[in-house]
Amino acid sequence: MKLARAVLATIVLAQSQAPAGQKYEVTEVTGDHDFFFSFRQQAQSVLSYAPDNTLSEWQRLPFTWKLFGQDVTGYFVSDNGYLTFDPATKTSVAASTALPHASAPRGSIFAFWTDMHMSGGTGPWTNTAYAATFGSAPNRTHVVYWLSMVPKGRTFPADALSFAVALHEGGGFEVIYTAARKTAAVNGTVGATSLDGTLHVLAGGPAYDFPNVGFGGDDDRSWVFKNR
Repeated sequence: MKLARAVLATIVLAQSQAPAGQKYEVTEVTGDHDFFFSFRQQAQSVLSYAPDNTLSEWQRLPFTWKLFGQDVTGYFVSDNGYLTFDPATKTSVAASTALPHASAPRGSIFAFWTDMHMSGGTGPWTNTAYAATFGSAPNRTHVVYWLSMVPKGRTFPADALSFAVALHEGGGFEVIYTAARKTAAVNGTVGATSLDGTLHVLAGGPAYDFPNVGFGGDDDRSWVFKNR
């Protein structure tokens, strides 16, 4: 990622009972990411046009990674804007909440959790989630990229949101917003929950409005979750 990205704000967010090493320092920044320049050449589709409220097939992580200090080996991609690392998960939850909440999926990273769907017949680089891994061990980054997700009650192409989660092999993760077309505000939740549901981090929401980002990388908006 480019060092020229501007830091907008830094806060420390986590449940107060979190053990040492399981808290996240969260920083909001703006600017581009080098791996997006080669994303299409390496990406594989993990979830495409499907019935509403759908999870992908189980995707195995290419390296050892921890969420709130606990090892996770893979994930499902939800069409409602989140990853869940819980292999027992069966459903994609549409209604977002603040964190913590009993209805929030456990063991999840919420890139932009809100009720969304994928429209069919729109082309290979829209209404699809892709994944790719960049770099060399022990500094690889695994990226899951939702392209042109359509909020509930809206239609493509008038409303389409593109965003990603980047998991860093050395620890921590980022949520990145890369493009938005909106006829009105779109609110969602940004954060994460532990596998046992006892720990959480909330960066924004459920009334966090998807940023007004254009199609160039210079104005990409990101939440950086760094291990503490």
